[in-house]
Amino acid sequence: MSIDDPSVHVDLEPTPVAPRTARSFLAAHLGPVDPDSAYVAALCASELVTNGVLHARTHIVLGVTMGEQRLLVTVGDRAGGTPYPPPQDDERPSGRGLMLVAALADQWGVTEELDGKTVWFTISRTRT
Repeated sequence: MSIDDPSVHVDLEPTPVAPRTARSFLAAHLGPVDPDSAYVAALCASELVTNGVLHARTHIVLGVTMGEQRLLVTVGDRAGGTPYPPPQDDERPSGRGLMLVAALADQWGVTEELDGKTVWFTISRTRT
């Protein structure tokens, strides 16, 4: 990724429509990307935005930076704390979002900030 790579952001309110809005925003701004990469980006972003809606309950910012070979997707909120994937539990009805991101993204992580956190992931523009 380079500082010159194009980047776009959208502000989301923590409401049930935020994940759908995030998916639509990604679809409109990804540019030429392999369909599998677009699907992975949409799924992972949707999961992270859903986590923001359910747990942070604050303003959410979704960002996408389009590098030559990789996409960087960020989901920021104003809640403190570092999210971690929970232990595997097949009986739990939810709580698999971070596990999906960890399994599907090439890289992912959390950047803690003074006024919240940003969860990010990268994926290749072409899936192999």
